[in-house]
Amino acid sequence: MKKEYFLPIIILGMHRSGTSMLARILEKLSIFMGWRKERNHEALFFLKFNDWILKQANATWDNPYNCRLADEEFKNLMVKLAERYIKSCRRIEYLGLAKGLKYKSLKELDFPWGWKDPRNTFTIDIWIKVFPNAKLIHIYRNPIDVAESLRKRALKYKKNFKWNWKKEIKFMLLKGHIGYGDSMRIMDIYEGVKLWEEYISKIFEAEKQYNLNIIHVKYEDLLEAPFENIKKILDKLGIHYNENKIKQVTKDINPQRKYAFLSNKELIKIYESIREDRILFKLGYHNIIK
Repeated sequence: MKKEYFLPIIILGMHRSGTSMLARILEKLSIFMGWRKERNHEALFFLKFNDWILKQANATWDNPYNCRLADEEFKNLMVKLAERYIKSCRRIEYLGLAKGLKYKSLKELDFPWGWKDPRNTFTIDIWIKVFPNAKLIHIYRNPIDVAESLRKRALKYKKNFKWNWKKEIKFMLLKGHIGYGDSMRIMDIYEGVKLWEEYISKIFEAEKQYNLNIIHVKYEDLLEAPFENIKKILDKLGIHYNENKIKQVTKDINPQRKYAFLSNKELIKIYESIREDRILFKLGYHNIIK
């Protein structure tokens, strides 16, 4: 009898758009999302390689433009290296020791698995060649809440920064840089909105270019009706589920996080200034305020 291998579930989307929440829910529903993960639930094995790909293109998560300039020669080279990477001994960082010894490649996994990383948005050209027919989920959120959340996080990191050489060396080994701040760009909320547009545009361009079957999930809809939306996602993924288990893992989702910016007059003004943008129309965010 031929052994069944599972294609990965790849979660992509803009930072602060609900990717972590979705990844945690799927993991609680028995989809393996990685052994070693950082605090945003990103599997370090894929985060590190995605970061490395971006660096080869002279890009970063908050300034990804140069990725768009990558030619086919660059992409093909990254695919070859990714093929080696998923078979290397480093796979243990994703699988853990027991699974890492059992499975010699991530293409040989016989259980539901995947990973979450917003950087997937700009490296998806690579991963869809490594894992043809991978199952893709794009979760998106309104740009004002995303940009404001990014700005607050960056300001918090900056405010709390204290030099501690042991802590900073550990952070540098993990992230590749010292931990001052998060991103100078996203401290400006308008730049955060522009970055949101770059991520959203890239996803729709890739979907069209490669004829991808992406599951699009609206963050606000997920908050409003988590049980129904998680069921839809699992049905589209072809994953068997227990309805009581879904109710259990979604019961604490707070729908009041939906459109948080509406309680802030300054943020409403920013929304009013961009609401005519074509992407907001496409995603149904042009009429949040009637």
